[in-house]
Amino acid sequence: MTTDPALNLSDIDPPKWRVQVNGTVYGPYTLGQMQGFARERRIGPHTKVSDRETGSFGPAGEVAALKDLFAAHGKAEETPAGEPANYLVIARLAETDERQLLGALNRLGKFAQVMPGVWALRSSVRQTHLRQALAGVVSPEEQVMIANASTGRLAWVNLGPEADAHIRSIWDADLSA
Repeated sequence: MTTDPALNLSDIDPPKWRVQVNGTVYGPYTLGQMQGFARERRIGPHTKVSDRETGSFGPAGEVAALKDLFAAHGKAEETPAGEPANYLVIARLAETDERQLLGALNRLGKFAQVMPGVWALRSSVRQTHLRQALAGVVSPEEQVMIANASTGRLAWVNLGPEADAHIRSIWDADLSA
């Protein structure tokens, strides 16, 4: 009996991609992960990305391997600009003064605190812009999750790779299996 060496997926799709958001660099990610981020609208055509450990960042919409995903998926599942949507915003703040988050929510629409760390928001801002706006007021150690109650889509800020993988595995999971 011979034993063949296990297939090393990092040889096929190495984790070399990085994403830059508000001056912070995240990664490395595989191309498959980057494509998943694009499909889920966690990155957009203007998000700064690089496929090198040290190199310049450019718009994701100009990367051949990602460009078609932005065109193909467009904004079909996202609330159209100007059309109101209902969001649930959950935040775990440690350093950021809550007033900064409340100021951002106030600029984005009408909101009410449901319980500590949880707000209902009615806004005509798209979920991607909402995520970017909230990411701009929280520190890298703080976490925010945004559920679009109108479309069932999720977005988050600073949850980390383990939580990211866990959320992806359950959010649209087939319950019959």
